[in-house]
Amino acid sequence: MLSIGDLARHTRISVRMLRHYDALGLVVPERVDPHTGHRFYALSQIWRVDSLIALKELGFTLEQCGAILDEQLPVEELRGMLRLRRAQLEQRMTADADRLTEVERRLRSIERGLTMTNRTLKLGPLPALRLLHLQAEVNDESEIGGAVMTLSEQLDALQLSGQRVHTYYGRPDGSKIEVSVGIAVGATDTDAAGLDLTDLPAVPQGASVTYRGPSDGIADTWRTLDVALDEQGLESYGVYRDIRVSTEDPEQVVVELQAAVRPAS
Repeated sequence: MLSIGDLARHTRISVRMLRHYDALGLVVPERVDPHTGHRFYALSQIWRVDSLIALKELGFTLEQCGAILDEQLPVEELRGMLRLRRAQLEQRMTADADRLTEVERRLRSIERGLTMTNRTLKLGPLPALRLLHLQAEVNDESEIGGAVMTLSEQLDALQLSGQRVHTYYGRPDGSKIEVSVGIAVGATDTDAAGLDLTDLPAVPQGASVTYRGPSDGIADTWRTLDVALDEQGLESYGVYRDIRVSTEDPEQVVVELQAAVRPAS
């Protein structure tokens, strides 16, 4: 006979968990000392505990594990449960593989962004811009991509010529981010064509980075710009400018990212 401590050592699970299995009727001791309450188990119950742990790791509930171990399930039902679990595991493996692919993509994007930032970062004044644009508000950075796509489609429908410019402005209270998509126009242009007309003032101290690559890597380059600025004791603020130099090929866009900078607080 094995004490509960012996069984715990053989199966590498805790005494507390064995007591829990006993309470559920999953692993009941062969004998309980009526005077001390000590539990004693048969050697064969090592197999039962190991089987129980194996079934749990396959994703079965404790109730299902008990039914399987006690052979209370018809063979066809057990086979169906195992097939379902196999399908769930295959689905999880596919999802994990997709997540791994995305992690690797993000790593490559960040590394590419760091390289471009270090190579193309320029500090200096930024010119004033007059924009005809559409605008939306989002709650956080995760919603920016969807807003830009929607605004871009609306602007495309107007068939206006001019250099495309995106801007982003996070309100100081952190409540919303203002996103706009528009075109740069001359200083004297006033024809809004149903669009908002906004003048962005010149910035005495700014930073710019030129990004070349897939459009989905632009966001990571913004992040690497902040890292590069931090290393120089600077921080970005205000309205962020995203000037589309070339977007004909979505796999190789050319974008100039601009931001006002100041000494880091």
